[in-house]
Amino acid sequence: MAALTSKEGLSGVAELPRHRRVLQESGPATGRISGINHLVLFVRDMDEGIRFYRDVLGLRVVRTVRFAPTAEGLRSAAKHSSGLAVTQSESSPAVAKIMVRQVFFEMSNGLLFSIYEAPGVAERPAAPISSVLWPSIGAEQWSAPVEPQKLDHLSFDVPTPADIVWFREHLLSHGVAVSDISERRGANNTHRFISSIYFSDPSGNPLEISSFNAADVAWQSYDFSEWFMDEEPVPALVDESASGAGKTLIPHWVRPSAE
Repeated sequence: MAALTSKEGLSGVAELPRHRRVLQESGPATGRISGINHLVLFVRDMDEGIRFYRDVLGLRVVRTVRFAPTAEGLRSAAKHSSGLAVTQSESSPAVAKIMVRQVFFEMSNGLLFSIYEAPGVAERPAAPISSVLWPSIGAEQWSAPVEPQKLDHLSFDVPTPADIVWFREHLLSHGVAVSDISERRGANNTHRFISSIYFSDPSGNPLEISSFNAADVAWQSYDFSEWFMDEEPVPALVDESASGAGKTLIPHWVRPSAE
């Protein structure tokens, strides 16, 4: 295990540097959210999008709908039966007077992913902030992220680094420009995080496929306070209590030891 201490506290417990004493959980909602139900991206062409996410990435189509995003449109086509779809005025300045197609896909763990096709989708969406990680081929499909908003990029999870290698070869075989495999290991492989590849869908949405390699037993002795690298954290992050001086919570996906 990496060294935890910069100094010894009065109790003899290893005391972490202030920027690594992060308050990780707080409040009555702790533990109630079990995952992401779904994410939604815009695509320029729904047919093109389906052929990419279903046929190339292997996601299963589970729901299709075409609707006007007005109160009446949502009530009739998208089957909303409560909330603002029942009560909101059609004259609201925020109501979009367009027709939208939506398709939901299911991933192998049961979580959902969705795409919208709508008139006026940007021909050149904003580049991801860390665009240098993506292949330089195709960078012209993006505009500079002058005013970043909404989602920067989406990363899909796979179980092992071998799956990362498989997907890279698979994407290349379909003519998709994809980066080399990127590892977060730090100097002398002392840091551990994810392995990733970077690519885009046909509409220019920046995508990533990543793996924690959760089955690796080395995670069981890893010092997860190493992940707290911002040496000037905002006040809400820092645990100022004495009881938080040497504790870092282990991620939920780390598998317990068989012993």
